[in-house]
Amino acid sequence: MALYMKYGSLDGACTTKGFEKWIELNSFQWGVGRAIGTGARGSLSREHSEPTISEITVTKLTDKSSPKLFEEALYGKLDTKVEIKFTTTVKNSVETFLAYELTNTGPSHYSLGSGGDMPTETLSLNFTKVQMKFTPMEAGLTGSPEQVGYDLEKMQKL
Repeated sequence: MALYMKYGSLDGACTTKGFEKWIELNSFQWGVGRAIGTGARGSLSREHSEPTISEITVTKLTDKSSPKLFEEALYGKLDTKVEIKFTTTVKNSVETFLAYELTNTGPSHYSLGSGGDMPTETLSLNFTKVQMKFTPMEAGLTGSPEQVGYDLEKMQKL
């Protein structure tokens, strides 16, 4: 499995067919939560808050996109379209089974670390809209895709 990110018009170092000039990622971390309280009379009176949607945190090795991503973290306009794709290989072809599309994106955090090997960068991506598309992996990715989206500014599904 490989992870790839297309950050606006920035070029990465990826040479994988179909993902040329994308940025190869090492990891992806994201979450959603909401407070749910149970009333005194049981589950019928449960109350919940609006969802709290975390920023997406990714890690990557330093590559040709690094200076521009650092620049984005310093003074980017927070208006970039970002695509992140989770892939697998099926019959010698790279296929996407999970994809995220982020709107009005910009890094809220950038850090770099190394233990003597190739430096690893960590980016936290802030966004106003998120779309997730999942295609089941069973039977060679032939399942019907499912898509879910959320607008953080309007606090409603897309």
